[in-house]
Amino acid sequence: MLNNLAKASRLAWRLLKIGLKNPRGLRNVLGHALAASEDHLDRASDPTRLPSVTLEDLLEQLAVGGNVEVFFRPRVGFSISLYEALALAALTRLSAARRGFEFGTYRGISSSQLALNLGPQCKLFTLDLPPSPSPLKFSLKEADEIKIAHEKVKGDLIPADLLPRIEFLQADSAAFDETPYTDSMDLVFVDGAHTFEYVQNDSAKGWRMLKAGGFLVWHDCRAQTPDVVKFLLNCPYSPKRIAGTALAFARKT
Repeated sequence: MLNNLAKASRLAWRLLKIGLKNPRGLRNVLGHALAASEDHLDRASDPTRLPSVTLEDLLEQLAVGGNVEVFFRPRVGFSISLYEALALAALTRLSAARRGFEFGTYRGISSSQLALNLGPQCKLFTLDLPPSPSPLKFSLKEADEIKIAHEKVKGDLIPADLLPRIEFLQADSAAFDETPYTDSMDLVFVDGAHTFEYVQNDSAKGWRMLKAGGFLVWHDCRAQTPDVVKFLLNCPYSPKRIAGTALAFARKT
């Protein structure tokens, strides 16, 4: 406690000095501080409570000479960042994945990233709602998620040369029957609806689909999507987050 008070005092003194000598610098410092503080506002949805690894840790685990490929389309909302694309590629290669499954296709940025690193002759199954969905089993909370759920175009940004590697499935994930895929996937990416009920549903089905040694990966492990973090902090899969990203993962033993 005393150590934290000392740090707070030093920070306050530095902010005062910056304000007096270089006021333009306050915007940058306060912006970083405010962004970092958001993670810690509510202990129940604080992603930093999860154990973490770095992207460098993952890349070092790849075999000597191993490489990853990155597909990235800038300025696409509700998608993975460039750093997350690299982390997802690393996990795909680490799992030596030949079959993958994705909850939440949306426009296909993460679908493309997964398919690219699965490689030729491999298959990605990606699940999203049909163009005219029936009422969902679980309700959505956020306006953005409701909007995405009703968008009719899914996977429109996937390059044509990757389409042969991808099979599109349409269903509410809560009603989706995963039994034909049990114990057959090397990697499952959970990036559908972000309510607790859907994250729990998709994770349980994804875990059953995984082979031993496969990875279950979650997107949006961040304070802004608290239900994802709350689930991960209390789930039985022992997940780790990837520092500097909104990704978390667990390996099935």
